[in-house]
Amino acid sequence: MRTQTAFTAPKLAASVLCAFLVLAGVAPPYAQAQPQTNQTVSLSPGTSTTIVLLENPSTGFKWRLDTAKSTNLAIVRLMDRGYQAAQSGLIGAPGSHHWEIEARAPGTASIVFTYARPWEHKPPAQAHVVQVSSARRP
Repeated sequence: MRTQTAFTAPKLAASVLCAFLVLAGVAPPYAQAQPQTNQTVSLSPGTSTTIVLLENPSTGFKWRLDTAKSTNLAIVRLMDRGYQAAQSGLIGAPGSHHWEIEARAPGTASIVFTYARPWEHKPPAQAHVVQVSSARRP
């Protein structure tokens, strides 16, 4: 005995929607490209600036330096100044992570920070790239 499944309006609509999403190339969030922000900093050797990145460690996410993707780190000194909780006093509220960048020599460096959960083996949720240009002042 053979049975047939009737396509009711909700089933048909769901099937059409799924087909549309597949054809449109919509991928689940974990497969999409990570958001990236960029920042440019100009320094002279011996001077520094502080980079502040929004962080919420209660979710497991942390900012880390990605040395593999960064370039010419020898011309800068990077100091992790740590996480600072928000002043709201709310549990689980995001705070900020502070990184101090000091120029040590003339040149250009690219510093890549990634925001991810350390125990997960998947692409980071975000990336922040700081382009540092260091030149001697006349």
